[in-house]
Amino acid sequence: MTEREALIALNRIQGIGAVTVKRIAEALGSVAAMTGRSVGELQGVPGIGEERAALLSRGLAPEYAEEELALAAKKGVTLVTWEDDGYPALLKAIADPPLVLYVAGEVSALDTLSVAIVGTRHPSMYGRETAQRFGYQLAAAGYTVVSGLAEGIDTEAHTGALKAKGRTVAVLGGALDCLFPKSNAGLARKIASGGGAVVSEYAFGRQPDRQTFPMRNRIVSGLAKGVLVVEAPINSGTLITANQAVDQNRAVMVVPGRIDSGASQGCHKLLKEGAKLVTGVEDVIEELQDLFVARPRVVEAVKAADPPAEARPAPKLSEDERAVLAKVDDEGSHVDALIRATGLDAGKVNAILVSLQIRRQVRLLPGGFVKRV
Repeated sequence: MTEREALIALNRIQGIGAVTVKRIAEALGSVAAMTGRSVGELQGVPGIGEERAALLSRGLAPEYAEEELALAAKKGVTLVTWEDDGYPALLKAIADPPLVLYVAGEVSALDTLSVAIVGTRHPSMYGRETAQRFGYQLAAAGYTVVSGLAEGIDTEAHTGALKAKGRTVAVLGGALDCLFPKSNAGLARKIASGGGAVVSEYAFGRQPDRQTFPMRNRIVSGLAKGVLVVEAPINSGTLITANQAVDQNRAVMVVPGRIDSGASQGCHKLLKEGAKLVTGVEDVIEELQDLFVARPRVVEAVKAADPPAEARPAPKLSEDERAVLAKVDDEGSHVDALIRATGLDAGKVNAILVSLQIRRQVRLLPGGFVKRV
C-alpha cells in the first residue's frame, strides 16, 4: 500500500485525525508502515490506546482506498492527500490539516489568494447586502472567496463572487454526496463549474452533524489569509471560525452592525478583543497588505466593483415603508413634503427614513432632504 492509499483508507475511519496520524508516522517511519501491523504493535505507538489500535488494524486495507478512489472517479471528484502536489500549502501548515480533501471543481482554486467571509445563518437585510457586496468586490479584485455554503451570510458571499464572475470555494460540513443544506445544491454546482471548488474532508456517506460543522471551520480559515465576519450573534459558530483563524495566525476582520442588533453582538465582541474594524473592501486589502504583495489591478478594481442592483436581495418593506418610499423623488424630496403626502406622523416618517437608509433605499441629505439610492 502506498502512502497516498494509506491516507485515503485512514480518512474513512472516524476518530482518527491528523495529530494521531502524524504521531504514527513519526513512530513507524511512514503512514503506510501501519499496514499489516497487529493491535499490539500499534498500541506501542505513544498515545494510541487499544480502541484506536483496533480501529487502525481493521480499517487500514488497500481495498478500502480502492473503493473510495473508484467512487470518486464515478462522481467526478478529485481526492487530494498530504502526499499530492495539489494540496494547498496554507492549509497543510495548520496544526491539524485534513488527511484528504474531496474536491468537486478546480483543485487549483484551493491554493490561491483567498479571503474567507463568514457569518450567521439568519442575517438581516443589511447583513445579506453587505456579505454579497464584499463577496462581489473581493472576487472582482482577484481574490478567491471562501465560505461554508450555509444559508445566510455564506450563501450571499458565494453569490456575490459568482456575480462578479470570480472564484469561490465552499467548504462542507459533511461529505460531498451528503450536501447540506439541500437548498444550496444549485449554488454548489455553479461554484464547481465556475472555476471554484466545493470541498470536504469527509469520506463519501458521512452525514453532517454537530461535530463535523465546527471541524469544517478550521478548513475555512485555514485556506484563507484572513477571515471577514459579517453579522454573528454572541453564541454563533462563526466565533469558532474566528478563534481558529487566530490560532492559525490569520487576520480577523469584522464588519460592525447596529449596537441594538442581536445579530451583531458577536461581531462587537470580536472588535473589543482587537479584530480589525472593516467598513469597505479597501480595509480588507489594507489589512492583508503585509501578508502578500497586492496585485496591481486590485485597487482600481475595488473602486469600480459593486454588485449590480439586480444581484442584491430585494428588501422586504412594510406597507408604511413602501408608502414613504413611493413618495421620495429621484431628485430629492423634503421630509415635510413626505409627511404631508403620506399622512403619517412626523416621528414615524423619520424613523422609517432611517430604516430605509440602513437598507440602502434612500440617502438622507442636509437640510431635511431625502433622495432615492
